[in-house]
Amino acid sequence: MNDKTAGVTGFGYGDGEQPLFRVQPGQDAKLAMEQASAIMTCVKRMTLLAATDGEANLGWGAHLLSDMAKAVMDDVEVGRGRDS
Repeated sequence: MNDKTAGVTGFGYGDGEQPLFRVQPGQDAKLAMEQASAIMTCVKRMTLLAATDGEANLGWGAHLLSDMAKAVMDDVEVGRGRDS
C-alpha cells in the first residue's frame, strides 16, 4: 500500500471543470491527514461563529476550507488504492 498522496484530486472549482488547486503528489499520507484534520478544526470553529454571530463571510470561508480538506482526504485514499 502506498502511503502517499496521489496528486489527482482538485478543489476550488470556478467556471469550468478544471480545479483551481490540486493536492500535490507524493506527500506523506499521515501528515496530509493531520493537515486535513487541522483544517476541519478551523471549519468547525468558523461555522459556529458564522451561525452564532451572523458572519456570512466565515460561512463561505468554511465552505471553501472544507472543500480543501475533503480533497486532501480523498487524494490520500486514492494514493492508498482505495478510491473514494
